[in-house]
Amino acid sequence: MIRKLQYSVLPSPSVDLAEADPIASPLFLRSIGRVPPGYGMLTRRERGMDEYILQYCAEGRGWFDAGEGRQAIEAGSCILIPPKAMHAYGADEGEPWFNYWIHLRGERARRYFEVLGLDRKNWLVEIRPDAEVVDCFDTILGIYEEGYGVEHLLDASSWLNRLLTRIVLCQRGRESRSRDGVADSIRFMKANIDRKLSLGELAASASLSKARYHELFRERIGQAPMSYFAQLKLAQAGDVLATRDDTIEAIAQRFGYANGFYFSRVFKKTMGMPPSAYRERYRLRREG
Repeated sequence: MIRKLQYSVLPSPSVDLAEADPIASPLFLRSIGRVPPGYGMLTRRERGMDEYILQYCAEGRGWFDAGEGRQAIEAGSCILIPPKAMHAYGADEGEPWFNYWIHLRGERARRYFEVLGLDRKNWLVEIRPDAEVVDCFDTILGIYEEGYGVEHLLDASSWLNRLLTRIVLCQRGRESRSRDGVADSIRFMKANIDRKLSLGELAASASLSKARYHELFRERIGQAPMSYFAQLKLAQAGDVLATRDDTIEAIAQRFGYANGFYFSRVFKKTMGMPPSAYRERYRLRREG
């Protein structure tokens, strides 16, 4: 990774060339930069800009505000800000980012924005640090060090397509790992059925943030993770009631409930009958 401060802004004649060229016009950049830590970059635009803005956090941490408060940008992740959207972004004070930025134009920019699943308020693409993404940024900066002619515009446009495609592929790879993380968390629930697990512990078992884990779990399983864990406990408690002679108090302790009274109340609310009635009915059905 090249670590020097660097930026390039296309002069107006080059912008006109790009807009008129049938190959470059669907996706080209207006400006690009690389900002190492320590430069204290803080940007706020109340009316936004006329182009899309890509901010990539290569190292450290940053933040952005889409009008609803600050959100963190972790290393490897990026934001793609749509045109004319009020925005602010900057480096984290404790661990300032090493960031790259691009202002891009063209119809294909909008299509990438849609493919990434973004909207007017959701701009964050959570991916892991990726050397190929960084290489694309550095290559484009190198192209514009040489000049702003048609050949440079076409070369940069090609690398910009490669950069955005790589971000899409990284996002899809992360989504696949995230889905695997949901399965990992369910295995973690089953292995710790006797504990009072928090949402944070479940998210950590899936290697996801709490918000992302909760969203993906609901999307895949159809209910919130804590509700699923509670039902999993009660389903296994029901099996014990039907097949063993353990006391209600012992079963409550086995599945992490404070006492038999609380367990009975929760069990009845969910299963429609108290544990003793469930045990009697299930055994009668099984034996008859």
